[in-house]
Amino acid sequence: MMVGDTPATSNGWNVQPVFTVGETIKGYTPPGILDGTGAFKSKDRGHVRVLVNHELRSDAGYAYTLANGTQLHGARVSYFDIQTSTRKVKRAGLAYDTIYDRGGNIVTSSSQLDFGGFNRFCSARGVSAGELSFMDDIFFTGEETGGGTQWAVDVEAQKIWAVPAMGVGAWESWTPVDTGSPTTVALLGGDDRGGAPLYLYVGQKGAKGDGSFLDRNGLARGTLSCWKADDDGIRTPNDFNGFFNMTSGTFVALNNYEPAQAGTPGWDALGYADQDNLDAQTLAAGCFRFSRPEDMHNDPMNSTVAAFASTGRVFSYNGATVDADQWGTVYQVSMDFTVDPVAAQVKILHDADALPVSDMGIRSPDNLTWGDDGAIYVQEDRSIGAFGSVTGVEASIWKLSPTSGDFARIGEMNRAAVAPAGTTDSGAGDIGNWESSGILDVTDLFKTRRDEVLLLGTVQAHGIRDGVVADQGLVEGGQLFFMSREQAGSDSDRKHDRDDH
Repeated sequence: MMVGDTPATSNGWNVQPVFTVGETIKGYTPPGILDGTGAFKSKDRGHVRVLVNHELRSDAGYAYTLANGTQLHGARVSYFDIQTSTRKVKRAGLAYDTIYDRGGNIVTSSSQLDFGGFNRFCSARGVSAGELSFMDDIFFTGEETGGGTQWAVDVEAQKIWAVPAMGVGAWESWTPVDTGSPTTVALLGGDDRGGAPLYLYVGQKGAKGDGSFLDRNGLARGTLSCWKADDDGIRTPNDFNGFFNMTSGTFVALNNYEPAQAGTPGWDALGYADQDNLDAQTLAAGCFRFSRPEDMHNDPMNSTVAAFASTGRVFSYNGATVDADQWGTVYQVSMDFTVDPVAAQVKILHDADALPVSDMGIRSPDNLTWGDDGAIYVQEDRSIGAFGSVTGVEASIWKLSPTSGDFARIGEMNRAAVAPAGTTDSGAGDIGNWESSGILDVTDLFKTRRDEVLLLGTVQAHGIRDGVVADQGLVEGGQLFFMSREQAGSDSDRKHDRDDH
């Protein structure tokens, strides 16, 4: 479904499908709308456990059953154990068997979940035990809908916990960043709504002292803030745009938790701010309103720096002006945790609206990963009607240099690859109808050649909804795939040597 050898690409990348929606793996049939991914080393090192989101609405998909017998529909997370040598799936299943709700209670009824089931798990981020002060292997996944909750999967225990301390939002993704302290954790977050801010969560490990999964990982108590430019005149992309422009700012504290206000207007039953409350606070604080914040990933060589995408769309900030970010922007944020409040400089790495022909740039950037080779790999998700109108090129994957700004298309959707057998593509001829997602650099987790870069990604084939996909309640077609290339050097000569496997 994704290929690297089209006339628009031809940059030497090869694609290997790993799983196609409709297949059953040792009794488990994963549903469709595959999205964010995370990858974790196994203890025997013979396989890698890959967790994958399914971006289903809360009432969609076949019912699944928890350890206590509770049945739910909706979004979920699957695991795929993939052999490191053959890159073939060994086994698969549901990544959790127990759910802890926003109050820390085990879910025994769908009524304990705000939407009656998980609602649209989108992008994701895996964090390994010992990485940036986290104590456990964690898969962060959030509900991409207004008022959505952020969730965290305890990968080894196979339990999923609500994390109300991180606020509510249409959560696309969070990435860990380095506070410089072993007693705190921090995550940078994207709320996928037009005009949403960039969030920062800083958590104190052991704040409650109960030894729980959330508490030992700094996810039980923490502070939430949003980024505001130092120049008060910079509020939206209309004020700040263009290749490699930079502006400085700080993260302004928000009041996300007020136990005394529990159950009163603007606060939930536990005392956490609701969506309207948080929105009003970020607006009053003057925090920058991005076109539509999406995926983000820290620089693996300097985790006080991260890249994130804002997909863009026609969003009227001011009726008298034309929106400056219709085609999307890729940003870099560099943070300084030695000052209070936390300072951050934001730089624009790519701005398709600033190109002479926007359709020839990185269009509607959505998911991304910052690779160990120093490059940022970006996936497109159409968010504007003019997508592909000039080039005729399908949704693509790009390699972007954060240092030079050079960008090259390395993959393109192959709309002729309709699968499984007996299905059709109702969106045939509609450029950008399918999207890729969940991109992740997994080079060091698998057996690779010395100069090979190995990426993992997913395809959401939105037009494939009939046949076995409909019959089995899988919702949409799609694929999990590897993408690789052997290259002589890295994007910025930062790729570390690794032994041949």
